Amino acid sequence: MYRLGDQSARSLLLLASGLVTVAFGVAVMSGWEPGVQGEWVWRRNALPARLWGPLGIGAALALLSALLCRRWDQLRTATRAACMAALILMVFALQASLLNSVGPAWVTPGAYIVSPNATTYFGVSLEVGNAADWVAGYPELLSGLPYHAATHPPGFVLFFLAIRQATAAAIGSTSPGLAELARSYSDVFGLGLAPTDAAAAVVSAFIIALIGALALVPLYFLTRLLAGSRTAICATCLAGSMPGLLLLSASPDLVVWALAITTLFLAYAAWRGNAVWLAFLSGALAGVGLFFSLAFALVLGWLFLWALIGVWRAAHTGPYFRRALLWGAAACGGLLLFYLGLAALADYRPVEVARQALAVHRAVAGAESVRTYWLWVLMNPVECAIFAGLPLTMGALWSWRALREAGLARLTTLLLSWLVVLVLLNLSGIVRGEVGRIWLFLLWPTSQAAAGWCTSRAGREQAVPLLVLLQVVQALLMKGYLTMYSIL
Repeated sequence: MYRLGDQSARSLLLLASGLVTVAFGVAVMSGWEPGVQGEWVWRRNALPARLWGPLGIGAALALLSALLCRRWDQLRTATRAACMAALILMVFALQASLLNSVGPAWVTPGAYIVSPNATTYFGVSLEVGNAADWVAGYPELLSGLPYHAATHPPGFVLFFLAIRQATAAAIGSTSPGLAELARSYSDVFGLGLAPTDAAAAVVSAFIIALIGALALVPLYFLTRLLAGSRTAICATCLAGSMPGLLLLSASPDLVVWALAITTLFLAYAAWRGNAVWLAFLSGALAGVGLFFSLAFALVLGWLFLWALIGVWRAAHTGPYFRRALLWGAAACGGLLLFYLGLAALADYRPVEVARQALAVHRAVAGAESVRTYWLWVLMNPVECAIFAGLPLTMGALWSWRALREAGLARLTTLLLSWLVVLVLLNLSGIVRGEVGRIWLFLLWPTSQAAAGWCTSRAGREQAVPLLVLLQVVQALLMKGYLTMYSIL
């Protein structure tokens, strides 16, 4: 059977990735709005975007990726740590540049946070007095809260409350500039913000972006355990260029993204290191994830399926099964202890909160049920590919055979369980539209799959920096022609 040489295969992947990026660019420049017209779309952007700065940072990110993917195994531990820090800072700088690329610089990022049309968590946090009393009464308050907050546990509201309190303590006296910023936000959004709250909104946007960028660290270590350090650094560089990470950098969904990656890393590190305490810690972190979003249950389902497939494919099923039960019990213990702590501190009732939040979600989903099921079954994967990055998705599709030939069984098991979860989630019809944001915390394995192909043979890693550059170009096209945040 004829097989392409490594250089030809790499060239073909880059050509296909370039063509699909160009086709996407032509489509959005011609007025295409991804989604289903008449039901839900990513609307065309009517505001001018300043993109030369992000393009320069993106080019630097591609150059850094070229250096790291080529010489990573030759670097000392301290140098690797410094390079990882540089990579994270570069991704964060690109996020910050994109946040400031539309509207008034250093004003628009805070508007993404305080706008009731974007999210409602920050606005609800303004109404919280005593946090413990508020959490205790949350099930009764929940149905009367605005959307977003009404369909989630209280984690995000408390997250913004903590940032507001820390910002107020750090700033002390406020400047006339902050007072003017607070007036401008209040005039537009009608929230009646204090100057320190206006500053906290801006700070929140960049903290969320930084949290998203820092999640690249556990992503690297998880991939290293699964497939080695070369694949890990390539996956990290590719994940750092994902349009969803870059463009939705003020979205609270990035907090869930970071928690999901870290939980899976801790769980697998516990398994590989035979460390029950890490399994316990992963369960506690899963409890934190569920405190922020009920959708985090999908991560638990993914973990369960991953373990099930791993045990089934193991040579010695019996011992692996008993070990998986022990590790699962430890994780459940960590999760239970987290909620027992919340119950002791704030009389938190997670079951009642889940019941109320799901009831509100069903009411909203009922209003949205006019959306066509099968159209969204077809459109949701397209939107996920767009926000993961079309070049990255092409690389992931290229990887199926290469992963098997390279003997990356551990990585393949993770990707198989992930793919099953995504397919079942899509077929469920629970979400019809905006999955590029809502399912963002599930999209990062595309970087691992593509990295597996790029490192399956010598020389293929040279495709990584060009894929990163194409990803950045796609993100800039999306920023220039599509509305990522509906503020008004």
